[in-house]
Amino acid sequence: GSIGSQPMRKFSCVTLSTQKLDIRQLVNYEKQQVPLNAVMFITAKGIKICVHPDQKWVQVAMKRIDQKRTAKKK
Repeated sequence: GSIGSQPMRKFSCVTLSTQKLDIRQLVNYEKQQVPLNAVMFITAKGIKICVHPDQKWVQVAMKRIDQKRTAKKK
């Protein structure tokens, strides 16, 4: 049997971290609904950390990343 029978989908969150991350270390994020509602932050080192999207600091971090993204486009 080949391991490749199941397509490797993007990394998905199955557990959520409860710790607050250092916003300065976060370079990107992805929202996901399956298998659970989460936001996956990607750090400057490429580490993926899943968190609950309803936390206040998560909203702040996403805004900060969005601002960085739009600033780069200019």
